[in-house]
Amino acid sequence: MSFVQNKKLVVAISILLAAGLIFLIFQPKETELSRAIRLIKQNKAAAAVPMLERLALKHPDEPDVHPWLAQGYLATQRYAEARTELDTAIRLHVSPKSLSPMIQAFTNYYQIRGDFQDAEKLYQAAVRIGLKDNVMAERSRFYIAYADHDLQSEKYDEAAKHLQLAQELSSGLDAETQKGIKMRQADCLRRMAALAEMNEKDEDKALKLLEQSLSISDETMTHKAIATIYERRGNQPEAIKHFEAVAKADPNNLEVWHHLVDLLLSRKEYDKAQEALNELSTKERSPENYELLANVCLKLSNYAGAVRGFEEAANLSPTLPLLEKLKKTLLLWSESLNQEGKTQEAQSVRGHAERVSEQIAVKLQEKEAQDAAKIKAKIEAEPISILFSRNWLAKDSITPEGKLRIRNASDTPIEELTLTAVFYDRTARSRNGSVDLPVASPSHQLGPQEEKWLYFSCPSTVKRDHQLTVIIYSKGKLMKEFPVAKY
Repeated sequence: MSFVQNKKLVVAISILLAAGLIFLIFQPKETELSRAIRLIKQNKAAAAVPMLERLALKHPDEPDVHPWLAQGYLATQRYAEARTELDTAIRLHVSPKSLSPMIQAFTNYYQIRGDFQDAEKLYQAAVRIGLKDNVMAERSRFYIAYADHDLQSEKYDEAAKHLQLAQELSSGLDAETQKGIKMRQADCLRRMAALAEMNEKDEDKALKLLEQSLSISDETMTHKAIATIYERRGNQPEAIKHFEAVAKADPNNLEVWHHLVDLLLSRKEYDKAQEALNELSTKERSPENYELLANVCLKLSNYAGAVRGFEEAANLSPTLPLLEKLKKTLLLWSESLNQEGKTQEAQSVRGHAERVSEQIAVKLQEKEAQDAAKIKAKIEAEPISILFSRNWLAKDSITPEGKLRIRNASDTPIEELTLTAVFYDRTARSRNGSVDLPVASPSHQLGPQEEKWLYFSCPSTVKRDHQLTVIIYSKGKLMKEFPVAKY
């Protein structure tokens, strides 16, 4: 190391030593108050309180002691003494810088206890002694908490009042918190409107509250509530206006689109209904939506739109009625094009209609096959059909009689079958005997499409003044019930 470098090092060390010496000489000596303040800031309030009590006793009019002593008492849960010290500090006009934190600490304590009224009184006292600007932001947050407490107790009027105060004091809060206050106000007013509508049956009051909510915060839930009331009251223009606002803000709300479509159709506003159905059908692809869109397009002579609607509906649910409507629309379109002199386009559309006709023919064949299969299955399950029945109770007789004409509706012979005729007394609500009716046996089969008469009589006597019926069963399954006529 060179001589010059050694000299620089010595100078630097000398400067540091001199600075340290000056700091030691002129450093303020720690007082008992400053030491107590340091302990409180270090969360050692129990050690600081005795020191502050001594200072308060020696200097009762010293304003700087009381806020710290109040804070010490509060930290050590000596709440009554803490409040006394706070009141003393207020009386001695302690500086806002020292007093504001203590007021905030006490209002927080009151809120934790649920004593919102005491906290509000303390804030009001702070305003009276000139601390309005110092506590404004915290008062706003306090009224938000107060309103939340009111809402939990379903005190909606009180909540609305406290949220209004929070809004008036919110200028010092960040934008997000201010927005949150407005959303709370809007929600509170919606709840009040719901109560007015459901409990008080006062729709006018509900609408007024909802409009007030909307003026504070433009939200889809409010628009929807207003639209629902107007729709129920038959004020369709207002209902449409508010449903449109919801659809614009929440385009995936299918319920709202359905309401809009119904309202527009009822007012015969087919242009707007077509637009709404176009939106709805892209979000909810159902044959019903597309068919409705097609019908609206037809009212507007929009054949291209109608064809598209019926085609989409038929693709989702290829039923005969939809295909028939598609064919009819194509033919209408073709005729319209011919009238406009667009023969080539008309021919193309007619060709499309012919292809749909082919689809219809295939569908008809399929339907006929399905119907035939159902009939066959039904016949296989029960091959016997009853063609005729007559049941009677002759004059002066107490024994009902009857006859049946049956047919084997299947294409195969019936080898063994016995029907059962049950005589039922509906007046007495009881059976009055039954008889077996042999239809076929291995030695006497009933051929395909063969008919047969069956005669029978009741094995028991009956009362003439009672209402009687005959119930026919096949293999334990009910086939048909017939009344007994009296002569």
